[in-house]
Amino acid sequence: MIYQCNGCSRTTFETSCPWCNGTQVSPSSEVQSQRLTPLDPSFYPDFQYQSKGLIKDFLGKKKEQAQLNDLLNNVLRKYAELKQPYFTNFIHTTRETSSASGDVGVPGPRLDGVYTERELFREVLIRKGFDELEGLPALLDKLLLTTAFNSVYLGFSRELSRHIKPGLSETLRSWIEEAGTTFRSDLALFYFYLWENDVSFPGIQFNPQANTTAGIPLLPLPAFRAGLNLCETIYFDILVERLGNQLEHFNPNQFITMYLVDAMDGFQFEAFLVEIFQTIGFDVKETKKTADQGADLFVSRFGKNMVIQAKNYTGSVGNAAVQQAISAKAFYGCDEAMVVTNSYYTKAAKDLATTAGVRLVDREALQGYLDDYNQKLIEVFQAEADEHA
Repeated sequence: MIYQCNGCSRTTFETSCPWCNGTQVSPSSEVQSQRLTPLDPSFYPDFQYQSKGLIKDFLGKKKEQAQLNDLLNNVLRKYAELKQPYFTNFIHTTRETSSASGDVGVPGPRLDGVYTERELFREVLIRKGFDELEGLPALLDKLLLTTAFNSVYLGFSRELSRHIKPGLSETLRSWIEEAGTTFRSDLALFYFYLWENDVSFPGIQFNPQANTTAGIPLLPLPAFRAGLNLCETIYFDILVERLGNQLEHFNPNQFITMYLVDAMDGFQFEAFLVEIFQTIGFDVKETKKTADQGADLFVSRFGKNMVIQAKNYTGSVGNAAVQQAISAKAFYGCDEAMVVTNSYYTKAAKDLATTAGVRLVDREALQGYLDDYNQKLIEVFQAEADEHA
């Protein structure tokens, strides 16, 4: 099974995060319930028999295991029935990033009650027949974590499918060229995709028991670390080659610097963002310059729509820009909202964006977009030069 660490967000096949715990890998088959989220909810320790000693195991293990199996089957069946649309839509629409301590109480109304979205969602599920959540209140958080992890893997799979090549190294290179350093957190997802889709490369051997037995990694840790080292080598080579290309094909008249961005007016900045997002692979649609309801442009990729509010400022960007993005997201029914500026954000704007799930791109992050844009110009220039060679 594959897990995502709730602490560092990296993925792993181990039952204890190798990064959060250093080189210490837990010999236990128990997943640390507050640390790791399995892609398959049946791998939570709640559904695994816990040893109580030799004599008690001999007398009661069979009966308790049967009870756990019944509970697991009921939970998995109801989760499968309610995952679409309830669980999936809840993780995409909730404004809560984690559960509150009061969420684990008895379901239902209470005197002068203030109810979190999770409490209300739990009641929705209970009324739909998921009565196990009454006796296992912590189960809801675990199922939500698993749902979010499944959503991440689904998006990852769609992207990775475009990078599969005949060989392992060229597949990794194609993926890393686009994904950058995310390979460090997503390499386990990469291997899991290969296994799930029967993509085989020489030298990679998966353990067939890993998908049914807790504590057995799909790929041994030494083999996983060897793969990570290969990725680092490929990434290093990509960076060296990119720098060589930049030096060889550098044309200051074509490149866009942050100083040129600072000199743009509002309309020029919006038009330039259209070029930026188109260059890095998004479909882009500009809005009309009047009555845009807080939207400057829309971008879409992999089936998700995002509304963008552009702010070319000399001072800090405050709450108003974030509020405009929130309103535009709701008005146009977009999946995400973003504010992009050549400046920085006030603390209040950052806090509001975190609460509302609005992505903020400040001057430093915009510089990263500029670097990608300029790199694409180099690649286009180099391709044209090769055609005429």
